[in-house]
Amino acid sequence: ERLNNALYYALFPGGKRLRPVLALCASQLAGATHEQGIIVGCAVEFLHSSSLILDDLPGMDDADLRRNRRALHLVYGEGLAVLAAVALLNQAYALLIRAAQAGVHAGTTEALLKEAARTVGADGMIGGQVIDLEIRSNRADDRVLASRDLKTVALMHLMMVAGALARGADAGTVATLAKFGECFGRVYQICDDLLDEFDERALSGKTARQDARHLRPSAVSILGTNAAQSLAVALVGEGASLLVKKFGARRSEVGVLVDAAELMLRKVKLAGAEQLSVA
Repeated sequence: ERLNNALYYALFPGGKRLRPVLALCASQLAGATHEQGIIVGCAVEFLHSSSLILDDLPGMDDADLRRNRRALHLVYGEGLAVLAAVALLNQAYALLIRAAQAGVHAGTTEALLKEAARTVGADGMIGGQVIDLEIRSNRADDRVLASRDLKTVALMHLMMVAGALARGADAGTVATLAKFGECFGRVYQICDDLLDEFDERALSGKTARQDARHLRPSAVSILGTNAAQSLAVALVGEGASLLVKKFGARRSEVGVLVDAAELMLRKVKLAGAEQLSVA
């Protein structure tokens, strides 16, 4: 029962459900069925929630706040938190298999699982988290920052392509969605770094100033605030252009995806303005 309660606590915090909504939009752009899109969205949310539990542990970020509530390990203990994270990760793979099997094309299960394994593994979220733990900000450069960003970019990449892979979409569609996912992931991480720098718990919903506390590399420490914001704006423009060129500007899903990226920029702009007014 405590495990079920911990899983419920992790999965139903309120929140925007940004990743599953965008996964559904991307799936629809690729021609996946509504059922496949819903399943993929759930899988992405399970995987994301699993990573948050692990990220907050004392051996990682040692955070006390997540989604404006106490971190799960502070409520249920570290041992149960780890088991809940593994349970969510395991179920995410099961859901991805189900999404692929809901289609009619051969080979989609293998392709989707390979992508999921890459997302989670040493070349994805785990590799990025290792960089985050091991490299101090005074030893970091653009290459290190790109490697660190994998913990966010890899999941956003999967978010965008999982539905397309489940459906068996053509290579051009998968490539366009993948590139947007990479742009979106980089924008999200830059904005997350900026909100952390601005000490914006209200907007981020988690413990602030973590990068400075742990001396970890961030877009702010390497690029500076202004350059980081400019890069985020450029990446949103690049991603939007890719989607419009491939799918057309009139597709509602394109509008939702681009609006989501622009919303992050507006949050950072608001946080920066509030910081200046306080100063």
